[in-house]
Amino acid sequence: MFKKFMDNLANTLGITSNKISELIKGSNQYINSVENVTKEIKKTVATLKGYAETETPSLGQAVGSLASTFEIIDKESAEKVKRLREEYIAPLKDLLISLKKLQTEQNEAQKASKGLEKAEKHLSKVQSKPKEKLKPNEMQTAEAGLKTAKEKATKEENDVKVATEEFNKNKLKTMQTIIKNIVDIETVFHQKILDAVATVKVKAEAIKVDEESKI
Repeated sequence: MFKKFMDNLANTLGITSNKISELIKGSNQYINSVENVTKEIKKTVATLKGYAETETPSLGQAVGSLASTFEIIDKESAEKVKRLREEYIAPLKDLLISLKKLQTEQNEAQKASKGLEKAEKHLSKVQSKPKEKLKPNEMQTAEAGLKTAKEKATKEENDVKVATEEFNKNKLKTMQTIIKNIVDIETVFHQKILDAVATVKVKAEAIKVDEESKI
């Protein structure tokens, strides 16, 4: 029964470890892409500001406002990247570390289980010997060895079950926090961009097309 539990646990932990690693890798790709965009934004800002200086007052102000919006996108993207790494990637990495520790405990439990099987076989072998061929205290030693192996296996079994439940609880709480963090990070980011874009729209509507088109 315990062996089946351990086999299922080993399989589950292996899948979980791979999935978390894939999640970290995929999420880092997204974060890196956001970071790369900010490098290009600086070129766009410089170009917009240069153009704004050559245009009519109202158009220059609108283009300048657009440049300011791109600067805000740049600044907020950098903050977004920072927060995602601290509040999303870091907790995932911590979760992976705790999973590795659980896998270590699982390995110890498997060793104890194998030790118990070995002790049982040894005692069975000793019991099958004729009494005249038994060494002094050989039976007592084998029985004591089995008792010790049983106690160790029981302890390791209980420990790994407790550790598994603790990991599962920690995983659920961590993922809950991470998801809420992402929602907050993205909401703050997009709200600030929307506020900036609204200002650009006002400036665009204020462009004096008829007045500034005259020679």
